[in-house]
Formats: sequence, structure tokens, C-alpha cells
Amino acid sequence: MNALFDYLAEARTAHLRGDWRASYAAFVRADGIGTMSIDDLDAYSVAAWRLGYRSEALRLAERTYDRLARTDPTAAAMKAIVLALQWHAGEHDAVSRHWVDRARGLLAGVSAVGARGYLAYLEAAAALDAGDAPRAARAAAVLRDTASATGDPTLVLLGRVVDGVTALMESRVAQGYRLLDDALVPVIDDRIALEWAGDLYRLVLRTGDRVDASHRRAWTVSMHRWVVNTGVVVDTGFAP
Repeated sequence: MNALFDYLAEARTAHLRGDWRASYAAFVRADGIGTMSIDDLDAYSVAAWRLGYRSEALRLAERTYDRLARTDPTAAAMKAIVLALQWHAGEHDAVSRHWVDRARGLLAGVSAVGARGYLAYLEAAAALDAGDAPRAARAAAVLRDTASATGDPTLVLLGRVVDGVTALMESRVAQGYRLLDDALVPVIDDRIALEWAGDLYRLVLRTGDRVDASHRRAWTVSMHRWVVNTGVVVDTGFAP
């Protein structure tokens, strides 16, 4: 058991300093020896995702969800929302919707304003990927209201980017560029949750021919700088 404790301590320390590779390696060793706590299992899944090990990260996140669902429904709902985000990033929209539905079921009758903001972002992102600007605008309104009510900096940034991409889709080009430049050209605030920040780059860089070359180049440079700063792997999909 001492080896298990040692590996977990090593994994936690590496995780706190943002060394995802060392954290992941220590969690792998710990997982081969014994059972870890829900928090450690969650951190293990996070490290795998940030290194680009998408399939394994999803498997570990689902293990985390299963344990949370038995003990903490609100935390399980947030884990379901993150799973929905991760499946959506890989363009598996039916699976993403399944996790959204699970989250909504767990949140029924619960006051969890912040969680509903993240669900609104997922709705907006799915609409933008489908080219449905009116649906995206409706979801964005909910997202803005939730961000205002909670003061959550991640929700504030998500709302700004959704508004920017929606503006581009609706040919409000100057407004769209202004919103997206304000959100992405500076270094993203380190208070922003990394999984959600990474998805913003994915969302913006999938806008195709609606974006001119100079803005796409500026946002790509911003993403590369963010990747260097955080060590997070960003891509547009994965093989399940």
C-alpha cells in the first residue's frame, strides 16, 4: 500500500504544478496497484485528456461519473456536462446529447445556475457547428444571463466567443472580429477552466471561410501560445 500512496502523492503534486505527463504516469502506476479516490480518478482523467489521450480520458471520466452518481448527483451532473463537451469536440453529437440529457435529469429540481450555463454553451456550440445562428443566439442569451448571475469567468468568456462566432454567421463581421479578438488574442486568463478554453479554440477555428486569413492566423498563434503555456493538446476530434 505504501507504493500506492507514494504514486498518488507524486501524481497529485505533478497535477498541481500542471505537469500532466508526470501526473498521468504516476496515476497509471497507482491504478495498477489499487483503488483511488474519486478526486484522484477525476484528476487522472483530466491529465489523460490534456495529453490528448481522448479515448482513455473518456473511459476514466465515465468511471468517475459512475462513482459520483451514487454519492453526489450535482457533481455527477457537472461530470456529465464535461463528458458531453468532450464527445462534442470529437463530433459525436448523439453521444454528447446523451450526456446532456443525463446532466439535465440529475439537475432537475436542483438549484445549480452555473451548471445550466455550461449546458447553454453546449447548446450554442452544437448550433454553431450546425450553422444554426438563431438557435445559437437563443442559447447565448441564457449563457450571458448565467454568466452575469454567477460571475464565473469561464462562462463570461464562453459567452463572448459564442456571441462573436454568431455575429460572424450573421454577417456582423466587425462586431464578430472585435469580440473574438478581445477574447482570444490576449493570453487567456488562467482562471478559465482548461477544457472549456480549449474548446473555444476548436469552435473558433472551425468557422471556415467566414474568417479572413489574418484573423485566423492571429487566433492560431494565440492557440499555440496557450498550448505552450498550459501543456494542453488541442485538436478537432479523436478516434473513440
